[in-house]
Amino acid sequence: MGMKKKTLVGTEELYQYMNGGSGFPEEIGTARIQKEKSKNDVLYYRWDLSFTQDTNAKKSDNAGNDEVQIIFNLNQDIEWQVGEDPSFPRYQKVNMKRGEVCIYRNDDIGTSMFYPSGRHYQFRSIQMTTERFSALLQLLFPEKEAEYLEKKVFSRVEKTRITPEMFRILSEIDSADRYAEFKGVYLETKMIELTAQVLIGIVNGEGAESPKKEMNIDPQDRLSIEHLREKIQLVPYEEYDAPLVASKMAMSLSKLNRLFRQMYDTSLHAYVQEMRLEYAATLLTREKINVSEAAIRSGYSNMSYFSKAFRDRFGMSPKEYRERKLLENDS
Repeated sequence: MGMKKKTLVGTEELYQYMNGGSGFPEEIGTARIQKEKSKNDVLYYRWDLSFTQDTNAKKSDNAGNDEVQIIFNLNQDIEWQVGEDPSFPRYQKVNMKRGEVCIYRNDDIGTSMFYPSGRHYQFRSIQMTTERFSALLQLLFPEKEAEYLEKKVFSRVEKTRITPEMFRILSEIDSADRYAEFKGVYLETKMIELTAQVLIGIVNGEGAESPKKEMNIDPQDRLSIEHLREKIQLVPYEEYDAPLVASKMAMSLSKLNRLFRQMYDTSLHAYVQEMRLEYAATLLTREKINVSEAAIRSGYSNMSYFSKAFRDRFGMSPKEYRERKLLENDS
């Protein structure tokens, strides 16, 4: 029996592809990589990779860039390393399990990642300049905690688990298109929030091996729940009757509810209501429509229920909210 073919591919090819370069080599596998950019040039990538051969992806340096990178591993255990020479002070082998997030400083050092063949890999990643990251630390944390985190992140790869809160923010970033012309600002806010959650996990010592809220979910089930949440964000006004949704997803109602809460720390019903109220608020702000029409277009048929839910969420009636936003826009 012959040995599996092993391919050596420069990670530069992945970066060239995701920055609009030529197509990814078919003999290696397939790659679907999408890039988003916030208002202040923080980058967010969606990685969807499959390899037909065992592949070592290497990047010799970082092209002179000094960045902090955060990598969210969604569905497959994988091994990678920082540096090539074990005598290098920051040389480190990293065993990143699914459901873990890594953060490290890439100040022009080499990295490599090994992809076994026949597997589908999904990652999300954030990249920002080291200067920007340091400024965020000063903004988000007291001085001593900021110094502690900077020292840890700048010296080695740090890991923590992806919490339900992080999964929620990742899903919201993936659905940012719904904010149209405000997308850049929205992405900036969410990426800062997500970075803060990762750093809080490190500060609190919530290591990847922590049994708390174990995220050991079948990759296909996770993907199905993520698609459902993305759909709710994009079209919240549609009907999301839980038994019907569960039937369409070929899972039991109890499983649907359990997985949704485990991944996002909220119920399916509560999330649908939250997205509908946000959508209604957007309609009232951007379009000159009355409260009744905003309620109907957001999926509400009972005006009393809509008004109460809106007041509970925003602290004022839909009419008051609309009038205040119109005044703010005119000023």
